[in-house]
Amino acid sequence: MKLGLYINKNKENLKVAIDAIFEIFCSDDDKVLFLNEHEYVANELNPDYKCIADNDYDILIAIGGDGTIISAIRSQYHFNRPIMGFHVGHLGFLSECDLDNYKEVLQEIKNGEYTTQERSVFEVSYKKGNKEVESIAINDVVIDRGESGRIMRADIFDGKTLVNSYEGDGLIISTANGSTAYSLSAGGPIISPNLNLLTITPICSHSLTTRTIVLSEQSDLSISFPDKKTTRTLTIDGQINLNILDSMIINVKIANKKVNFILTKKSNYYQKLRTKMGWYSSKK
Repeated sequence: MKLGLYINKNKENLKVAIDAIFEIFCSDDDKVLFLNEHEYVANELNPDYKCIADNDYDILIAIGGDGTIISAIRSQYHFNRPIMGFHVGHLGFLSECDLDNYKEVLQEIKNGEYTTQERSVFEVSYKKGNKEVESIAINDVVIDRGESGRIMRADIFDGKTLVNSYEGDGLIISTANGSTAYSLSAGGPIISPNLNLLTITPICSHSLTTRTIVLSEQSDLSISFPDKKTTRTLTIDGQINLNILDSMIINVKIANKKVNFILTKKSNYYQKLRTKMGWYSSKK
């Protein structure tokens, strides 16, 4: 089996996780290949480690936190490989493996004893000058008032039909996978990550009755801005940022191609919710 590793070189236990992977995937039929941070791998880890920049691997393993997993998906999305997160970060909501269970999980991967779960991502597009810019969003698209202290106005259309005209600090458009991220903090619902839908959650809405709305996978959103502001920001997954001009229209829809997350035998979404959210349960 060929593993493609996407790493976060700033994580304290990175080398421990890498050693754990080489410990399990050590046969002649196994190959462990590094997809990023090639200079760091050669100088700080091992010059004999193999680095590649193509799709010559079977499974993508992201070593870090949730942000690393999101970066790995964005980097490797067009190769359409199944992904598993090896958690050495903080929250680790998207991860399947950590330093406590890695032996069992990695052995199951090696034995082919896993399934995959399709999860939706967004296609995001907008015009910047005369150039059409496209990106994907794994968790969410956030549009906010930027540095301004005044409320922001935005009109959202689904196709040619007006959804709503929003006033407030901003909007969070979230995938099901991203429902436990920023959207949750703003009062959005927790949604099973394999559902093909999207949510629009206002940030500090000027109207007390404006709440999260859940839309279908067929929705094709366009967001425009009737007010004239010098500061307004688009943020994709907390990683891509740009200032929004008055004339810009932001388009968001669910992509046709999904991301395949690896699940092992003991994958338990409800247990993960209880653990990560700190919910009390008398049954462990």
